[in-house]
Amino acid sequence: MDNLLYYPYINVPRTDWTIRTLLYYETIGSIVPQTFFYEPNNYEPFMRELVQNELVIPINPMEVLDRPYELSRPFIDYSNSKEFKLHTRLRSFERGRFGRINENKFRPNGPRINVNKFDNEIFNHLEEIGLARRENHEWFIVEQRTANELMTYLATIIGKKLDYLPATDKFFKSHTRATMSKKIFISRQREQQKRETILTQLIPFPEKIDLVQLRRFKEKHRDILNAFKTKVELIALNSTIEEESPLFIETIKDLEHSKLELSAKMGESKFGQVFFGTVCGIISSSIGLATAGTDGAIIGGATALAGAIYAVTQIENNADIPNQNGMKYLALLDKKLSKARR
Repeated sequence: MDNLLYYPYINVPRTDWTIRTLLYYETIGSIVPQTFFYEPNNYEPFMRELVQNELVIPINPMEVLDRPYELSRPFIDYSNSKEFKLHTRLRSFERGRFGRINENKFRPNGPRINVNKFDNEIFNHLEEIGLARRENHEWFIVEQRTANELMTYLATIIGKKLDYLPATDKFFKSHTRATMSKKIFISRQREQQKRETILTQLIPFPEKIDLVQLRRFKEKHRDILNAFKTKVELIALNSTIEEESPLFIETIKDLEHSKLELSAKMGESKFGQVFFGTVCGIISSSIGLATAGTDGAIIGGATALAGAIYAVTQIENNADIPNQNGMKYLALLDKKLSKARR
């Protein structure tokens, strides 16, 4: 798969994981609320620069989905199931009350989700059952596990429709595994672990993160990067090559030429010193449901969450995808961008 969809956050982090991902995948997308298209200063500076240089594509769920308002009901049905374990989640969410003298100072224990990523129906329901609280007109604070599942739910549906691989620099084992059968999960996990091991060892990480240079490098040396990716995928998808096996190690050695070639090209592009290995200690990518590839694999999870995702993927299809080119960088053409603080 050539395209990757980053989640669960709006802003792609400034890490070595991000740089390697930008070099490895043809297109990187991130799920972005409508307001960010018109107010680019809402982005963190690094993310704003990524979008400005067309290294990350903002994806508005309300634009790319045919029937975005039909996402709510399947997830609400899941939240009403026994498998959801509402009482356990309520205890987790209410921990924010402990140690508070004044009830007005209560802050729920959970991440924020922008209201424009989903229909109001889903937030109203979560608020009614005690798993969300409105922070202001733009954000809801949602219980941690529920927020993780919501973003996996959305990323998987968008990923399947647009042919993007949902991935993250955070690993949510509980809900990731819930979206596919155990056998498929283990298989995809091994593939991704092999892929990440190879990328960590063999893709150079430039000391200076200059995104303009990175974009030019990617455009100029697309053939080298694509050839490298093809070799990596052949290893990652070959179930007979186990990670840390002698065959895996020997196969990695065969890619040393590609590693040296990439390093040399980075030197020519004046990236400065390059590193190998993990600089920032980022956890390997999680695996979205779309990696299973088929509806049969989705059903194979046999869970209420998998059922909710499957229900929506039958509504959405990958035909007649709205063209976002008209809106994609509309906000970034604003003259205010050049005055934005970096």
